[in-house]
Amino acid sequence: MVVVDGARWRALHRSLLRAAPGAASGRRRDTSAIIRKIRQGFDEGRRAALSDAELAAVYRRGCNTLGFLKLARELGSVERAVVASILQMEARREATDEKPPAFKRRLQGLQAQEYAEAHVGVDRAVASIEQELDIILPRYTSRRSLEWIPRLRSLYGG
Repeated sequence: MVVVDGARWRALHRSLLRAAPGAASGRRRDTSAIIRKIRQGFDEGRRAALSDAELAAVYRRGCNTLGFLKLARELGSVERAVVASILQMEARREATDEKPPAFKRRLQGLQAQEYAEAHVGVDRAVASIEQELDIILPRYTSRRSLEWIPRLRSLYGG
């Protein structure tokens, strides 16, 4: 078993950050999304209490992800198409959460259910790709950006 120390984690982090721009087809929005997800993953991992075996498994998956991102640099590769599709779905999901397609504040019941079912299908596909290739792909973890408004109104009595 490989002993993973701080220097190896920093080297993996730097390597992933260097590989991100080439995998994101040169678009600034996609590059910043991948870098944001890498940083978010390392921040979450820093807070988690994992055993040495679990850390070694996560490190191995991180190295596999680095190899995946390096393969995604090649034009016309399947890995590049997977990364582009995941980033595109991520952007659409964030746009839908911030401003629904209907010009209303919230999604209607049936519309919200339809979006949720579509997102569950995408999440299931990403999870199966992760499991088969033993890599870590970006996951959607943010919440609706307007959730705080009702709480703010109740706080100030408005």
